[in-house]
Amino acid sequence: MFESLGVTEQTLTIYRTLLQHPQLLQKSDGELQTALATSGAITEAEAVRELVRLRDLGLIVPRWNIADQEYPIDPAVGFERLAARQRERIDGLAETLKNDETNAKGFTADYHEFLAQKTARQVELFEGSEAAYQRMQKFQPQKLCWGMLPASGVRTHELEDSPDRPFLERGIDARYLLTEAHLKTPGAREYALWSMGYGAKVRTVPSLPMKLVIFDDAVVLGIDPADPSVGAVVHHSVAVVNLAREYYESYWRRADDPFADEQRDDDGISSMEAELLQLLVQGATDEQAGRKLGVSLRTVRRMAAKLSEQAGASGRFELGVRAAQRGWVR
Repeated sequence: MFESLGVTEQTLTIYRTLLQHPQLLQKSDGELQTALATSGAITEAEAVRELVRLRDLGLIVPRWNIADQEYPIDPAVGFERLAARQRERIDGLAETLKNDETNAKGFTADYHEFLAQKTARQVELFEGSEAAYQRMQKFQPQKLCWGMLPASGVRTHELEDSPDRPFLERGIDARYLLTEAHLKTPGAREYALWSMGYGAKVRTVPSLPMKLVIFDDAVVLGIDPADPSVGAVVHHSVAVVNLAREYYESYWRRADDPFADEQRDDDGISSMEAELLQLLVQGATDEQAGRKLGVSLRTVRRMAAKLSEQAGASGRFELGVRAAQRGWVR
């Protein structure tokens, strides 16, 4: 009913219960969770998550005149604030989309311009997938290798025979941006984890427009994004390389870390979760934390809810306290 505002049916049920029985918020955490679980026919863990969500949405707020007490805000005020927040987010997305479209047009214009130049110094053209693949193997990056790799046209290798291994061993800035579908193909997940063992970073997005690889000061593009067998073009111009990096990073910032929950330290939380906790303790908003970590707002909130459940905390303040007690933040 209110999905566009971030309010699920389960969240709405708990919110309605608290509006009808605001005295429940004066109970202890355990009593409150039990009461909500009973009234909403959900588990206590789900009740904890819904309380976190309601606080994040601003539908439960602290009383200004009574310390350590909360109350459910009037729905007329609460929903209007949520709608305003969503309108602001949509406006921001529209602006981002407009900028991305402008960048894409600029990128395409440069691509066509440099294809037309056909100068050996700045552009190399390789017809056919095998010729393009052989050229790729000659790159010896010293600083970075960023790959934007759709599922089509990606070769798989035995791990120890991978052509990426030499520069991964040098510890360069290696990034692999994959589609979520690609990560599910045979061998892809194993390869990603293997490369991460050398310090590479892997992120996923729902879809990618083309195959693109950046080696230091060169950019490799498929001639036809829909058909990798056509071949590839290599650009060496500063303008194209810089534009390709900006284009790549615009996708990287919006991508998800598919292995965030698996990279855990001895304390039982991942390095990204530890960094998120540190940011929240320092007063960062979810949006600020997402920008700092380079992940989506959805990922930040999922991680925060999971950490709250793991620590047995019912709110962000209590999560900070319990995280400090467990040594998760320093």
